[in-house]
Amino acid sequence: MLPLQKKYNFSPNDISELLKIHYASLMSVFYESQSLFLCSIYKRHRSIEAANITLCFARDIHLEIIRQREQDLNFNVSLENFWKNFSTIDKPSTKISSIVKITGIPKETVRRKIKNLLDKGYIAENKKNKGYYWNPLSKEKKYEYYKIIDYDTKNLSKFIYKITNHLQINLDTKVVENEIRSQFSFYWYHYLSCQLDWLKLWQLKLKDNDLLLIALQTTIPTLQYISKNKNKVKIDDIFKVIRNFSEKDKSQNCSVSATSVSEITGIPRATCIRKLNKLVH
Repeated sequence: MLPLQKKYNFSPNDISELLKIHYASLMSVFYESQSLFLCSIYKRHRSIEAANITLCFARDIHLEIIRQREQDLNFNVSLENFWKNFSTIDKPSTKISSIVKITGIPKETVRRKIKNLLDKGYIAENKKNKGYYWNPLSKEKKYEYYKIIDYDTKNLSKFIYKITNHLQINLDTKVVENEIRSQFSFYWYHYLSCQLDWLKLWQLKLKDNDLLLIALQTTIPTLQYISKNKNKVKIDDIFKVIRNFSEKDKSQNCSVSATSVSEITGIPRATCIRKLNKLVH
């Protein structure tokens, strides 16, 4: 990564306050980023829950790779070196009880989803400790993995660019992408940890994260419309603005159909209709 001309210091609280002040513009970008991420994992696994469980195993692999720096500070954790690292580390295994704690998904659902993941070859079983680990071993899966990471990296970099732009930092998306790839396992461990925390938060609230993916499709156009037509909308004002929407605003600019939700997410249309009705109630 090219060094920046100036050193910047920002705390998590600074970012939090920025999101509150520019809620409509930045959160629409965040939700769009999350929607792309969730749509991608849903289409691969046909279930947010199964994908969520897979993320747990993938995160543990990246943590084990990072830990190699305890013996060698210069250990290469780049994307280019990922498969070499994967083949040489001891595969960390995770038990069902830990998955339940990390994801908030009920134990019997986790047990059922893990069986499906085993059958499809996404994970393997460590029979010594009755745990499971990530298992992307075939050449086809490795090729597909690079395509997934390229897609997710570009998606994440766009969101980071929007944040840095509001912080008045001139940081090109390509610079961000190259930095992520150069320290891949380090960044991806933290990225997946954040995704797991976020998905658990909504799992505990909704009990069904397919609902979350569908709800995002109605939230994004609303926030985009507000951002386009208002200079700056803070989090405290967002519901006041929405309450003042006219029927024309809702019907022409902010509404989405079950068909479009199905096309975007990959969730069957009949399921979208049923879950949209649940969200309305």
